[in-house]
Amino acid sequence: MADWEFEELPASLVEQEPTQRDQFNNDDVELAEALVREVIQNSTDAPAGAGAVKVRFAIRSLGQNQTQQLGSLFANLRPHLQVCGVDASAIDQASVRVLVIEDFNTRGLTGNPEALDGENFHNFWRRHGKSGKGGKQGGRWGLGKLVFSTSSQIRSFFGLTLRSGDAAPLFMGQAVLSNHVFGGKRRAAHGFWFGARGIDRLQHPVSDAGTVQAMRALLGIARTTETGLSIAIPYPNQDITEQSIIGGVVRNYYFPILAGRLVVEVGSVLIDDKTFHKVAAATSSGGGAAGARIPLGFVEEVSNRLGATPPVNAQGAINGNGLAVSNFVEADIASMKSAFAAHKLLHVRVPVRLKPKAGGDANSFIDLFLKPLPDGEKPFALFVRGAITVPGENRYFSGTHAYGAMVASDGDIVDFLGDAENPAHTAWNANAEKLSQRWRSPAQTLRHVRYALRDLYSLVAERVEQEDRDALVDFFSLADKARSVQGPKKRVKVVVPVLPKRAKAISIQSRKGGFTIAPGPGASAWTYPKTVDVRVAYDIVRGDGFKAHSRLDFDLNEGELEIELKNADVTPVRSNKLRLLVASPDFGLTVSGFDENRDLLVDARTV
Repeated sequence: MADWEFEELPASLVEQEPTQRDQFNNDDVELAEALVREVIQNSTDAPAGAGAVKVRFAIRSLGQNQTQQLGSLFANLRPHLQVCGVDASAIDQASVRVLVIEDFNTRGLTGNPEALDGENFHNFWRRHGKSGKGGKQGGRWGLGKLVFSTSSQIRSFFGLTLRSGDAAPLFMGQAVLSNHVFGGKRRAAHGFWFGARGIDRLQHPVSDAGTVQAMRALLGIARTTETGLSIAIPYPNQDITEQSIIGGVVRNYYFPILAGRLVVEVGSVLIDDKTFHKVAAATSSGGGAAGARIPLGFVEEVSNRLGATPPVNAQGAINGNGLAVSNFVEADIASMKSAFAAHKLLHVRVPVRLKPKAGGDANSFIDLFLKPLPDGEKPFALFVRGAITVPGENRYFSGTHAYGAMVASDGDIVDFLGDAENPAHTAWNANAEKLSQRWRSPAQTLRHVRYALRDLYSLVAERVEQEDRDALVDFFSLADKARSVQGPKKRVKVVVPVLPKRAKAISIQSRKGGFTIAPGPGASAWTYPKTVDVRVAYDIVRGDGFKAHSRLDFDLNEGELEIELKNADVTPVRSNKLRLLVASPDFGLTVSGFDENRDLLVDARTV
């Protein structure tokens, strides 16, 4: 019968801890968003054929009997959790949740499940810090799958995969704790829920039809005969909700969804190219705000042009000096400036010569899209590698007055940029080890790629800016008496409209050794229950106090601070973050016990 086991570590082996969890839950990327990014990236890496990849997220609440059945699965895991200091109380709750994530129109975990063959099954279950991905695939670090165990309060998850040609699905479980001593023996951080071992002691997945069907029914896995991968995360972190998942999808995957390459289902909400606008507008927990900030019309226009032949192709690769006038014939410069001035979408394909250390040079390309900024709107940049957006690169388009998009879809440039990507897939690093291992002159190539969009803007926007002859008239105006026949112009009094002052809904009040969150006048207009996220940190002389926070400062999870509540419930999200569920307009939160010799930073906002 399948159960949990942790391998014994030989005394001669150096202990290595899975210490990278913070990369998937921090001030830049919260856990639900990291989970969305990792799951969908993995799914879009493994399409089974033509058509959109579909990813399903479902959070299921179990009844009493199912809660007991689920808890019994972890009887032998519980002592390992306790030894590792992981709170196992979630198992004993009266009602529990299970998060199920499934992809469809995908290949599943291919490879021999009973061999270390470097294929997907091996890489997903048996490797940490090493990935077999390359080429157009998204992952490189082999760390992303850590987000599955991180999302569970007991650091565990199950996986079911069905591949083409399989007689039955393969089912397995994994817990990622820390190296520990149990039963007088050193144990590895990774433990498995499995059925039998091979002659080489390799843990084999369960394929028994009865067991698989029972687990499928208990966990709520919908897959029957379709190939792909299903993940079930028991006791998911309280911060993971359908709303937070939808917000993550809207913010991170609007481009492949609007391009018709991806469909996402979250509970009863379907997000595809036809429903995206409605979902983004209706999502209050970040998605609506994200939808408002993202110029979806521009993104859709870019999506629709992806398969079309670009009207302008740059001459020569940009590796030497970046994108410049010399890359275009005079007629193309004139037509681009004309199109930009007419507020038309500019589409330019730019060649990039890549220099892999193995083999000869490879000719690839990127597509650049540019459009002037509509009146009253803010600049926007989109950097895309394959199907994933890379938001950390947007700063390389700052200071412009336009919408811009850089899309890397060709296999070689996707391969190159993938090697430059950080584990969370949010930015490119010119000094990444994989980049220097596989490519010649990678820093120079990456610099020209990430600045190409800005260079194009400088080329086509130049004339428009020069034509604004009155730009400095308020600073350097001189009266030309020889041409003045009508006398000085009369001053026109500008009437500033009086706008109603927005009533604050949250009041943050300082007190000795702590703070109080109280309702402001605007709270009476809220719809209850209302969720409020509260972040706390000690102020510092330089830098962002929230980002510099350490558990050594204080930890809201450890009960070392006194928390008083009024008409509200609170859930610790991180060591310096609380999630407040407000029940009525007369609510309050008081936290005390902080160091009275240090200044506190408190941030509270609705989600």
